Amino acid sequence: MNKKTLFFTLFLLCTATFSKAQDTLTVMQYNLLEYGNYQSGFADCYETNNNTQRKDECIRLIKDLVQPDIFTVCEFGATQQLLTDFLRHNLNINGADYWQSDNIINYAGSNIINHIFFDSRKMGLRKHVALRTNPRDTDIYELYLKTPSLTVGDTIKLVCIVAHPKAGQGYEANRRALMQTAMDYVNQHYPTDNVLIMGDFNMYGASETGYRLLTQTYSNPSICFIDPLASVGGVGEWNNNSQFKQFHTQSTRSYSNECFSSGGLDDRFDFILMADEIAFSYNHLRYVQGSYHAVGNDGRHFNQSIDQNGNDAVSAEIAEALFDASDHLPVTMKIAVDAPLGVDENEGQALRATVAPNPATDFARLHFFNPSDGEIQCELYSLQGQLVLRETHWLSAGSQQIEFPLHEVTKGFYLLRIAHGGGWKQVLKLVKD
Repeated sequence: MNKKTLFFTLFLLCTATFSKAQDTLTVMQYNLLEYGNYQSGFADCYETNNNTQRKDECIRLIKDLVQPDIFTVCEFGATQQLLTDFLRHNLNINGADYWQSDNIINYAGSNIINHIFFDSRKMGLRKHVALRTNPRDTDIYELYLKTPSLTVGDTIKLVCIVAHPKAGQGYEANRRALMQTAMDYVNQHYPTDNVLIMGDFNMYGASETGYRLLTQTYSNPSICFIDPLASVGGVGEWNNNSQFKQFHTQSTRSYSNECFSSGGLDDRFDFILMADEIAFSYNHLRYVQGSYHAVGNDGRHFNQSIDQNGNDAVSAEIAEALFDASDHLPVTMKIAVDAPLGVDENEGQALRATVAPNPATDFARLHFFNPSDGEIQCELYSLQGQLVLRETHWLSAGSQQIEFPLHEVTKGFYLLRIAHGGGWKQVLKLVKD
């Protein structure tokens, strides 16, 4: 099957029915380039070449264009006052008073940090954890959606991990170590939850071990992050490669002003990756196909400034704002929310299915509760949407067990779908070791 049909196929075949969405969340990740910092160092950024007031003007224009509900950032100055001012000057303006953030955590003592801003009408923040990583902390924000039909303890969870590993070729091991710390935390705390990991990853291609760690399952069998651009040719060796020109996010300038990186658009450093729960829509959130993009990248500014000779993706005003705000482009995506969780959806949990052992080698046993006499269909799918195994059983009501032989199944990550003729459905993850 063509990989371009990956998400569509699995959406149709491997998920429970997704009722009409009550809302759609727009997520934006943006490296703000030493926001609020005037200093010498790796980048010589001063008030003259990285002016905060000018950046604020640009950020407001970009925010108004994208209309994000979740806005995560890297390279934000590490002061509480700056955070307060950012909310007041850029988000809670023109009558808006609903944007919130959280207090800064900065175990690493870095002068730049990651952060999150969110629309409190739609979401609340349940937890903020900072992992001590090098050269700066990796931040984990556990959000819950304010869906009216759900109780406080039964809300839809969305976890956002914001990471900014060390830049530069030669630091691949450092980037992998940071991602390993994040993956270990997710495996321990959020193995079956809706998780996004985003940030400026500073990775030069899909062969980097840090990227492979995130998107493959050889060392993290419980989770698998999906790159939204995998199905449209955005994954490969993107560094200074014109084949990936429509996906590049750095740099917005072909020349340097001492603070901004130079060279024009030629690298894909900025990412939002999603856990398979979101990619395959079996946990009440669903990636909206085709919604992922780098704001302002029209595919014709390879090794050029973002505003050079006009821009076909955004207006001249927005192109100029992208040029002045940062040397990165923001990346965005949309997530549909299955908010009205009525009786039909909740009944899907009646199966209460589990699979063990997992990872499995020669066989796997599926345990579940059959809510009524009837036909049970079990299907095993690869991440490419290929049907690997299908079995149908007529079973009586009550606790049941089905054993799957896996001798002929190759190693990898699979989705196991169980469906009852009465409409109950559930999807489980299975790793063949």
